[in-house]
Amino acid sequence: MTTSLTATPPRPPVPAPARKRSRLPLLTLPATVWVLAVFAVPTMILLASSVLTYDGAKVTTHLTLEHYTDLFGDSYFRSVLWDTIWTSVVVGLACTAMGLLVAHFLVRSRSRLRTLVLLIVVSPLVSSVVVRTYGWLVLLQDDGLLNKILLWAGVTDAPVAFIGTWFAVIVGLVHVLLPFAVFTAMSSVQGVDPALERASRDLGAGPVRTFFRITLPLIRPGLISGFMLTFAISLGAFATAAVLGGGRVQTLATLVRYRVVVSLEWGQAAAVAVVILVVSAITVSALLWAGNQSRKGI
Repeated sequence: MTTSLTATPPRPPVPAPARKRSRLPLLTLPATVWVLAVFAVPTMILLASSVLTYDGAKVTTHLTLEHYTDLFGDSYFRSVLWDTIWTSVVVGLACTAMGLLVAHFLVRSRSRLRTLVLLIVVSPLVSSVVVRTYGWLVLLQDDGLLNKILLWAGVTDAPVAFIGTWFAVIVGLVHVLLPFAVFTAMSSVQGVDPALERASRDLGAGPVRTFFRITLPLIRPGLISGFMLTFAISLGAFATAAVLGGGRVQTLATLVRYRVVVSLEWGQAAAVAVVILVVSAITVSALLWAGNQSRKGI
């Protein structure tokens, strides 16, 4: 009996951790420069514009908080602020609820309609917001398809004025933002082990109870992220509110445009934009905290 001895191949040298750490700042430098260029610098300019005084078209170096005190002392601005916030909340909740149902169908169902539903969800993303909004303008106008259906069904005797109402704005925003909620919810539903749901049903729980007791708690952080995303985008949406609002619905974004283009109050326009930024930051921070607490609870 013969035995053969083979030499153990030498292990490749392990790079020193210190060398990896030394390269990390260089790798993050392009992303850092990009964030500073597209976010930090414009934000600083916006903040500065909201506290500067204007002499006609000229900017003076005198700093003041007069733009903010004038805004919050104006009952019209407070009503626009409240209308924009509750509208964004409704849009966020509607997108999250419908996005969850669509995402659960796309992930769990084996129906042949999955591809068709997925194409319907993706289709709004291949056209611009303006094109989609003008599509709703055609459907919701007095002689549009929706009014023709209502008149044909005998629901109403005269065309309903949808354009220029909050209903039209909410419908348009939900259509624009629904894909974001669907894809966010899909990633959460895909992360749930189907064995947990099967085990729940094997123990006697029905599909509804399994969804609310097993699936929903596990995907709650994803739902919070979807609401956060759609709420923040809706808060600053301009094209949909401007077109479907018909000039009678005023949001913070359309108010910024009015102060810049019509009344030429650039300082107040910058202050309104800062209010949008602050409300978004507060909401996102609160929802991130809620999402972290939810993950700890799981």
